[in-house]
Amino acid sequence: TGLISANVASAADRTITMWVPNTRAWQLNQFNQAAARIEAKHPGLNVQIVGGQDMEVTLAAINAGNGPDISMANGVGNVGWFCGTGAWKGLNKYVNGATGMNLEKTYSAAALNGIKSKGKTCALPFSSEIFGFFYNKDLFKDAGIKRAPETLSELKSASKKLTDIRNGKIITAGYLPWTGYMDNDMEAIFLGFQFGAEWFTAKNKSAFASDPAWEKAFKWQRNFIADVYGGGNFAKGSQRVQAFIAQAGAWWASDNDFNTGRLAMVAHADWLGSLFCNPDWDPFNCDNPDVNFAAAPLPVEDSIHDTQYGAGMVGTNPMGISRGTDNMRDAFTVLKEFTMDKKLAINWANTYGDPSHLLAARQVDS
Repeated sequence: TGLISANVASAADRTITMWVPNTRAWQLNQFNQAAARIEAKHPGLNVQIVGGQDMEVTLAAINAGNGPDISMANGVGNVGWFCGTGAWKGLNKYVNGATGMNLEKTYSAAALNGIKSKGKTCALPFSSEIFGFFYNKDLFKDAGIKRAPETLSELKSASKKLTDIRNGKIITAGYLPWTGYMDNDMEAIFLGFQFGAEWFTAKNKSAFASDPAWEKAFKWQRNFIADVYGGGNFAKGSQRVQAFIAQAGAWWASDNDFNTGRLAMVAHADWLGSLFCNPDWDPFNCDNPDVNFAAAPLPVEDSIHDTQYGAGMVGTNPMGISRGTDNMRDAFTVLKEFTMDKKLAINWANTYGDPSHLLAARQVDS
């Protein structure tokens, strides 16, 4: 109950409360500096930033009627939680109004795909996150591998060279397309991208049964486990993999398998570079990386290499306005100013190493 004690602001005091999931001092410091800039630009506004509020807590607070005016979701895939349930208000009226904005000229095209629900804008994009492929340069050198794999056949070949199995036990794994391992709950997303599969049909129905690329992807996943870790036997390979995973180090700490060298390659978001560089998640102290790593695009199925390799999955941390707010006008002003703050966008992007969704932040000042 202590986490959801903030009241929705009233129009009378013009206080706008914003909840974010971030907890680190440097993150909240950047947010508070942006809030101060908004207050200076709009006298009378008071912007309060509250950190450490994850999506479950925020959604519960909104549904209970005592949530914040503005909140942030941990990833674009969670927009449905807030927009689909009506927890976030629709923004079309305000975006298209006199004090609105041109979304296409403000944010990247990729970001705009993740702020709508049923054709209606219900959020604005904050930071970006780009998913790619991390690999251990030292292990690659020891195995005689010159570059990151670009195709799935190259990925399997590299994984065989990098994998060390002794007495039936995996000591070092090359790549593990295994759901749930190393926070890899997104394995189906990676597979779909790597095979160019569709998630929905033209009629907005699930395409898992109709698109043959999905069957091809899951068969590849099974054969990969069998060939790389089981000598062609899936049962043996899966048993070895599960035994290996049972001994995994803590994912979000210095003894995670990529940092310790148990795993040579992993697919994930760009911000994981902070952990791989510095286990204390200090992006400003990476002069001596914890592991000698590099990043590349996700390897793709051989037949789509020429058209698909180099493309990437792009997300955002969207922000929306709670349905219970009593001051929609000021809430939209704060939401717009916060997501359009060029200084904040540049600082955040430079910290995480990803291009901002704010187009103005990508422009080089003359």
